[in-house]
Amino acid sequence: MAEKVFLNDKLVDAGKANVSVSDSGLLYGAGLFETMRARNGKVFALGDHLDRLFSSAKTLSIDIGCEKEYIAEAIGKVLRANDLKDARLRLTVTGGAMSQEAEGRKSTLVITAAGLTAYPAEYYRKGVMVLLCPYRQNPNDPTCGHKVTSYFPRMIGLKFAHEKGAAEALWFTTDNRLAEGCISNVFLVKDSVLYTPPVSTPVLAGIARKAVCRIAVDNSIGLIEKDLYIDDVLHADEIFLTNVIMQVMPVNSVEKHTVGEGKVGPMTKMLKQCFDQMVARECRITNNGRSR
Repeated sequence: MAEKVFLNDKLVDAGKANVSVSDSGLLYGAGLFETMRARNGKVFALGDHLDRLFSSAKTLSIDIGCEKEYIAEAIGKVLRANDLKDARLRLTVTGGAMSQEAEGRKSTLVITAAGLTAYPAEYYRKGVMVLLCPYRQNPNDPTCGHKVTSYFPRMIGLKFAHEKGAAEALWFTTDNRLAEGCISNVFLVKDSVLYTPPVSTPVLAGIARKAVCRIAVDNSIGLIEKDLYIDDVLHADEIFLTNVIMQVMPVNSVEKHTVGEGKVGPMTKMLKQCFDQMVARECRITNNGRSR
């Protein structure tokens, strides 16, 4: 069966899906995207993903051209057309073809899905190494804190990390505050209190980040969002990364510096377990065999 994708208003074979050579996303990176995970045929935290997408679109003046309900239905169509239950999805919206008049320009909507490939189990048993990214995040960049398609700097940073044998690279701002990973948010644990950079740093308001914060509040775990610096990183008892694919990823070292005791800490273990349970609960199967 040919892979099916949703393009603008219908399902098409992936090999026949085409966008204009003058598309603003292709030419200028003028677009937004969401990476989502589905379990049992249901997207985890879909409402949060769509809220973030539409909020960023409003801030950056990208006209999505349809309602949230339309996109949610399209996502379901892609999953069913590809017979996928556990999947990684990519939703991309751009400003459309620049060859069209601005007033009548239609946005481009693309939704793809593939089987979900998990991170190695060893990463969760032992933790991963992260590097300090040699590049800096500019708080005055108007796209900072939004999941824009002009993602090349993050891919360069991630490639740098992988070439050094690390799983991620931590970005700091131009004024030396801890920001985020290339593809993740960052949490520190110190004296049983959870710390993370505030969204206003700015950092991406991650969906998994939001879930971890909710879990912390529900379990009466101290949670502080504040400016953090390299000394906070180096003195942390535990560090972990989050995104909806990795969920909660423990960090055992920052370059040559060992985090805590060099093994997965108790707070990270507990939060990972709670996150797994949250996903299972939201995407559970009912008695009639349907996800809910």
